[in-house]
This record gives sequence, structure tokens and C-alpha cells, in this order.
Amino acid sequence: MRRAGYFSAQPKRRDCCAPPGGYIQSMGKLIALLIPVIIAIAILRMNALFSGRSLKAQSRPLRNDEVERALGKLAEAAGIDQIHVRVLDQEMVNGLVTPAGDIYVTRGLVDKLRQRRVTMPEFVSVIAHELGHLAHGHTKRRIWDVAGAQLIVMVLGGLLARFIPFIGFYIARLIGSLFVSSLSRKDEFEADSYATALMIRAGFGAEPQARMLEKLVELIPQADVQTKSWLASHPPVRERAAAIRGNADRWTAA
Repeated sequence: MRRAGYFSAQPKRRDCCAPPGGYIQSMGKLIALLIPVIIAIAILRMNALFSGRSLKAQSRPLRNDEVERALGKLAEAAGIDQIHVRVLDQEMVNGLVTPAGDIYVTRGLVDKLRQRRVTMPEFVSVIAHELGHLAHGHTKRRIWDVAGAQLIVMVLGGLLARFIPFIGFYIARLIGSLFVSSLSRKDEFEADSYATALMIRAGFGAEPQARMLEKLVELIPQADVQTKSWLASHPPVRERAAAIRGNADRWTAA
């Protein structure tokens, strides 16, 4: 005989395979945060691809026997067959490397070499620096740095907005910018260090690299001013030159 209310009094069993509601909510929030980051990474990769194509369209291979002989020494010191450099049609004095590994110098820098305002070893040190970025994987990692900064802005901005409406998001953006700038300055010192070792090994010495940085203050007067900001992507040129000479003194004395 069945007792009245027996079935209604039994506790309901939870399905062992059903995830708890809190877990689903947490996963939903995580996915909501990751989707914009994934989209940002995809956009940055596409921008890098199109930027690489645009740079090639605005440049030409560097053809100069003296430069090629100097680059041959640099390549031998780096343990690679050869170094291909393209000249970007821009008046500014600069060098850069793309995530694909293409090295560029600007027409402005090549003009300074032709005018003897920059010596051959100083010119080569710019390329050695870009090889340093390439060796450390800085250009490829930059996409992840920017994506990480965006995640910081989203998470921290959401938290700060609860306590500091309106300006909380802008504070988060500032912190994200500081994060990227700090990593960028660290990258510059790492690339400088690699270039110094390479220049010494190639027989050029470290002094042309330090002098090239100091000449940037003359060639680009605003360069030293721009690097004194907390948000600057490059350290002050005088600090970089001092670090180069310090490394060279330690390594040559060892």
C-alpha cells in the first residue's frame, strides 16, 4: 500500500551531467570578453598583412655595393646567408621590420648616408637593431600585446565604471596604453642589446650604434622630446646610448 505523499516528499535528484547555472554564467561572461579580443586579433593580423603589401608597393630594393658589403659582414656575424633591405619612399629618418621579416630603411636615412651625415657603420647599426626585433620576435608578439591591452581595458574599464562613472573607462584606457608602451620600451632595449653584440661580432664595434642614436636628436629634433613621455613607445635616446656603451664595456672586458 502506497503511503500518501511519499513521492512528493522525496528530494528531487539533480542530473549529474547538467552544469550548474553559475558555471554557465561565468563561461558566458568569459566568452563575451574573449569575442572582442579575438576580433581585435583578426583585425590586427589583417592590418599587418595589408600594411606589408602597402610598404612593398611604396619601396624598392636597396642597391648599393658598399652597403651590400657591409651587410654581408653583418649577415656573417648573424649566421645567415644575406640581408635584404628595401628603401621606403619617406623623408623621415627611420628603419623598421614587419611581422613577415621584411626590413626597411627610409629614403631619408639613405640620403643622410649619401650626404655623409651618417657613416656606413652607423647606417648598418639601424639594420642591426631591426634584426634584433626580428630575432626576439617583437613584431609578431606586438599583436598579442595590443590584444592583451584591449582585454585590460575591457575588464578594468567595466570594474572602474561601477565606482567612477564616465571617467573609469578612460582611466582603464590610460593603463592599457601604459602597458603597451612599457612593453615597447623593453623591446627597444632588447633589440639594442642584440644589435650591439652583432655589431661587435661583425667588427664594427658598438660606438657607431650609440652615435647613430645621438645623431637622431640632431636629425629629428623632436625625437628626444617625444621619448620623455610615459606613453612613449621608445626610451630616451640618451638612455639607450648609455646602455649600449655599458653593454659594450662589460662584454669587451670579459
